[in-house]
Amino acid sequence: MNKTVYRIMGIIVAFTLALGGFTKAQATPNQQAARRVYAYYYLWWSTKHWQDKLGPDYPYTASPLPLPATTDADGCNPVSKYAGNQLLDVPTRLISQDEPGAIEDDIRLAKNAGLAGFWLNWNGDGTTTQTRTTVTYTRRLAEAFAASNRVGGFKNWVSYKAASMPSTTYIINDLNFLYNEFNGETAWERIDGKPVVTFTGSRKYSDADVLKISNAVRDRMYLVGDETRSTLTTARMAMFDAITYYWSTQDPYGNPQSFDQIKEMGDKVHAAGKRWYAPLNPGYNSILLGSGSCIPRKDGDTLRAVWNGNLASNPDGWGFISWNEIAENSHIKPMQKWGNRYLDVLSSLIGSAPLPTPTPSATGTLDDTNPAFAYSSSAWQNVSTSKAYGGSYKETTKSGSYVTLAFSGQSFSIIYKGGVTYGKLDVYVDDVLVATLDQKLSTATYQKRWDYPGQLSAGNHTLRLVFKPVSSTINKGSLDAVIIR
Repeated sequence: MNKTVYRIMGIIVAFTLALGGFTKAQATPNQQAARRVYAYYYLWWSTKHWQDKLGPDYPYTASPLPLPATTDADGCNPVSKYAGNQLLDVPTRLISQDEPGAIEDDIRLAKNAGLAGFWLNWNGDGTTTQTRTTVTYTRRLAEAFAASNRVGGFKNWVSYKAASMPSTTYIINDLNFLYNEFNGETAWERIDGKPVVTFTGSRKYSDADVLKISNAVRDRMYLVGDETRSTLTTARMAMFDAITYYWSTQDPYGNPQSFDQIKEMGDKVHAAGKRWYAPLNPGYNSILLGSGSCIPRKDGDTLRAVWNGNLASNPDGWGFISWNEIAENSHIKPMQKWGNRYLDVLSSLIGSAPLPTPTPSATGTLDDTNPAFAYSSSAWQNVSTSKAYGGSYKETTKSGSYVTLAFSGQSFSIIYKGGVTYGKLDVYVDDVLVATLDQKLSTATYQKRWDYPGQLSAGNHTLRLVFKPVSSTINKGSLDAVIIR
């Protein structure tokens, strides 16, 4: 399809999105679009994998390396320059993820762009006797966790790789090993106190198989299903704690109704009381892999269209496809062909995302990870510890960071961590400053409680906590939970 046709289609889609209220300027605050964006991160980039994808004729000794194929300006219509090549993009030098610092460099780039973490694509060998050195993926997984700790403020999920359709026994053995070996990793994000695993490809398995896996691991893992609109049944949702959809080929031009399909999924997941993580992609091109499919990148317009369209599903977070799936040309990792362009576009979207305004929460104790909380930015970092309520608390060092909570009740209490380096929180109810909570304590104290001294009128209210550092050393604020009465 030529550029003129794509431009016309792009104009039509942009107009349609604007009418539907999906443009960035018109996205309403109550869409609950979380700012937390994660990217699928693949652990297979060894020297051999590069060579398998580039083929035997690629000039590996050239410096800098040449692009292995040509495309049009939008990333479609590829023509390979070398026999056996399947890639469109390469760095100036081929870098194995086994090189010291290689994975850490990716993490630093992603964090600086505003990403919350990676969804680390992993599987083991399916045995009960595997170790950290049994497969290279496990060694790289360990390095990704270690590098995230060195960088700081970067939390990862594990995206279990089921593309080859391993048996349920194989998967359960892998997940048991994963938990036993890495449960103590602080860079493995926890939700509701449990480390997060996405069963990527769960949609391909029967209900009986998914139930078997769910029953085996959900007592200690937060299990996220990867489902489609057709597989997302009520019975299926009961087997998971949250849902996402690995839709790398979502096409805002050829399939604008995809936004309604994604919203349908998000609404269904939220109605079941579970979290929903929407897909996000910059474009796609697997033609050199033999599939004959391409979604044009259009200088960031595709990424913006998918973001704004899927925003209507009120996501609790996003699964960006991908950081480094280079063969499918869905990657955002800066290399030669696209440079930083698409990472910059994503960073801009993260920074301008509308803040969530959740529906009023029920009474009771709400943990800091509850989707009813709307955090102002990724400056609020998750800190995992068994001493906190629910196994974690949120912490920030950025002045002016805030969190809001819509609730229905007449009083509330704030649970927090305090200590010698903790500053103050201004407490607003319905935009009125009602108190200033001083979190500075003589010793580190978890689950400290502050009670609102008054009584509110019956009905809906909005709580907002705004962090104020006191000095360069008294510069932390925290939130562990809120009790609604």
